[in-house]
This record gives sequence, C-alpha cells and structure tokens, in this order.
Amino acid sequence: MGPGRLEEGADPDEVSKPPDRYRGSADFGKAMSLAFEFAGAVALFWFIGRLLDGWWDTDPWAQVAGGVVGWIGGIVHVYVHTQGRGKA
Repeated sequence: MGPGRLEEGADPDEVSKPPDRYRGSADFGKAMSLAFEFAGAVALFWFIGRLLDGWWDTDPWAQVAGGVVGWIGGIVHVYVHTQGRGKA
C-alpha cells in the first residue's frame, strides 16, 4: 500500500495524525502561531487607535482603548483554540 492510501477498515483520523516523533514540533508550531496571532491582534488594534488619535486629536486614549480591545480579542482567540473549538 503506497503512502497516503488507506488500508481497508483504517480510521481516516488516525492516518492524518503526524507520527509521535513529530508531535512535539507540531504542538510547538501551534503554540508559536497562537503567540504571534495574539501579539498581532494587540499591535493591529493599537495601530488603529493611533490613527484615530491622529484624526481626533485624543492622544493617547484611542491607542489605549485599541490595545485593550486587541488584548481582550487575543485572549479570547487563544482560549477558543486551546479549548479545541477553533479550527486547527
């Protein structure tokens, strides 16, 4: 049987899982991905707040609000994915 082909009666979910020797690397990759997504959310919303501060002359309040919104959104995103409800 060639690579990528299912044997009769094989569970497709088991076939798609990486071998145990790669499991640690896969978990590390997922963790790093979530870390960068969290930091990106904070940075993106802070930057949007910075732009709004420039337009509205409200320095630094929109930046603070944007950072807080990004932080809360990042926490929710990480929580959803670590609880298994997010798509892999």
